[in-house]
Amino acid sequence: MTKEEMLEKLNGSVNDFFYLLRDMRGASLLNEKLVPFLVDLHCVDSSSVNAQKVLHIFFSLTNDGNTCISLNPESLLAKWKTKWDGLVLLASQDQEPDGSRFLSAEDFKPVIDAGCAELQGNVKSPLIIENLKKDGKAEPFLFTEKYLDAKKLIELCFRKEIEDGKKNNQCVFNGEAGDSGDLSSCKKEIEALIKKEYLEEGPDKFDLKVDQDKAIVKGEKQNLIITGGPGTGKTTVVFFLLWKLLKEHPEMLGWDVHFAAPSGKAADRLRESIGENFDMLTKEAQNDPAVIRLKNVDSYSTLHRLLSYNPQTNSFRFSKKSPFPEKSIFVIDEASMIDLSLFASFMQALPQKDFRLYILGDKDQLPSVDAGAVLGEILELDKNNVVELTESNRFDKDSKIGRLSRYIQKKLSEEELQFKLEWQPWNTEMKLWNPKEPDEINFLRLGDGKKPLTFAEEEAELQGLIDAWVERFYKGKESNPDLPGLAKKIRPDQAPENITNCESLWKLADAARILSAERRGLRGVENLNRIVAKALGKKENEPFDGQLMILTKNQSYFDLYNGDSGVVVNCDTRPTLMIKRKGNFVFYPISLLPSDSIEPAFAITIHKSQGSGYPNIMMFLPTRKGHPLLNRQILYTGVTRTKKQSLTIVATPETFKAACETVIKRDTGIEL
Repeated sequence: MTKEEMLEKLNGSVNDFFYLLRDMRGASLLNEKLVPFLVDLHCVDSSSVNAQKVLHIFFSLTNDGNTCISLNPESLLAKWKTKWDGLVLLASQDQEPDGSRFLSAEDFKPVIDAGCAELQGNVKSPLIIENLKKDGKAEPFLFTEKYLDAKKLIELCFRKEIEDGKKNNQCVFNGEAGDSGDLSSCKKEIEALIKKEYLEEGPDKFDLKVDQDKAIVKGEKQNLIITGGPGTGKTTVVFFLLWKLLKEHPEMLGWDVHFAAPSGKAADRLRESIGENFDMLTKEAQNDPAVIRLKNVDSYSTLHRLLSYNPQTNSFRFSKKSPFPEKSIFVIDEASMIDLSLFASFMQALPQKDFRLYILGDKDQLPSVDAGAVLGEILELDKNNVVELTESNRFDKDSKIGRLSRYIQKKLSEEELQFKLEWQPWNTEMKLWNPKEPDEINFLRLGDGKKPLTFAEEEAELQGLIDAWVERFYKGKESNPDLPGLAKKIRPDQAPENITNCESLWKLADAARILSAERRGLRGVENLNRIVAKALGKKENEPFDGQLMILTKNQSYFDLYNGDSGVVVNCDTRPTLMIKRKGNFVFYPISLLPSDSIEPAFAITIHKSQGSGYPNIMMFLPTRKGHPLLNRQILYTGVTRTKKQSLTIVATPETFKAACETVIKRDTGIEL
């Protein structure tokens, strides 16, 4: 499509405008039906052509996670420019965007100016206009009724929490002597529960930080949001917070306790993290009534399962009309991944009284896949119900990976980073991923940086780099076991007798992962998984022993969920997926799983990796500045998946800098 043809569609009919967006991959097929449907409902005037075009822009932006758009033409044009420039870049494929081939965002200005004017004061439910403050000024924002209701419900719940906290004088830690005494007493109480060897110097030393003490003391008195980066001890804090709560309030020993997360994988990980704390306790502490009560908790689930989702009615059993029973305690993990609608559904299902709620999350990670960035907005607006954990156990103050993550967040300058961001051209002589040197960072670029690589040159370099990765982590070199060879030894019917082999295989499979921001393209996960299979001498489209796989859709019949990952075993008899669930190994014949619900996982997207961690990570960033997936949240999330061993970033100085400086900003509209 030429630029002239694009301009004709821009200024043509509403359908022409939609086809322009669709051809640029800026609109889904569903959007084509939504606007005419709203016209048929008389939500917008059928004669208002520009208003309908702005509605297509609205749905295009809500597809990116926004829940509303500003009807201030200047603000909307700025928002649309970010989206349109990204679409142009993607449409340019491997070439630099050519202004002579594509429209610019400025070309949309007449449509946006006229459409915003037509929409203001002339829409009906389910479209609603709400004035919100932006940069200190009121602006009209367009919502759908669904998102506006969800937004208002969340605001109402948190306003109530703030007011209740103020009435009970429970909201503020101001550093007075009484507070210090509470913190010191809390620390001593908890250390008395811990085995002596965990209190001595060493890599596993147990040491509650001041912010962790604050969270425990504060959470014993009120509902709380606990935020912090990877390794700051959010689940450890909530474990001892619950212990103190039950110890100080014995009547709560009979309350229901629920642990939940947005995905089944995250819920299982939460179970494992909570379970690890029991291992540190003395024999006497194991007999403590509060500890026994926490050991007996078996309610670890997804938020959908906790709310009891019914797919036939597309509704939840627990709701505003039918809330959870009173005398319940809720712990919700990975809150940054919860979208606006699900968050609102959970909040309105809470009991009217006699409940406790603890929300855990990292505001700097990627927001939810669906609409909204709830955790980030709440943390910006509500400081009274929040404790932020800042000291990481995964990355100590001398950790290079930890310092890099803080540099990405703009919390450290380049001088404070204490090492140089030196980008090396990849070559086969390099000795990377040295297990004897933990906390290793490699900054690699493909090519010499002087001239662009041809497709064939980039493909060859990429193959060489992946070959080296496979040699190091999967082929049994340097005294490591061989991943496919070890997988061949596993027989599902003999798993109890072969538990040592299962554990060894799981540890090896979990030791390294390739991450990419993209699914498609040379550096996308689909191609990277093909290259890994080729390096192992296997066919990617046939299961093989040692192949890493990940679920892409829920399979509730098998108790499997989107994001669950495992290792293929038993290919000589019946290819089977081995997964670790609730501390045990379970086996699922691959032939029983729908082919579109499972895919290779040597390489996974950074989105899919959220909440996980691996000792060794190699991460690929998009190759051009302006790419929609080249941003700080993507980069930070990928970097902080590393567990102490090695991190390799494949990018360029320019794209790395662009990622650090680009922040995803969603319009969610929450105001407290």
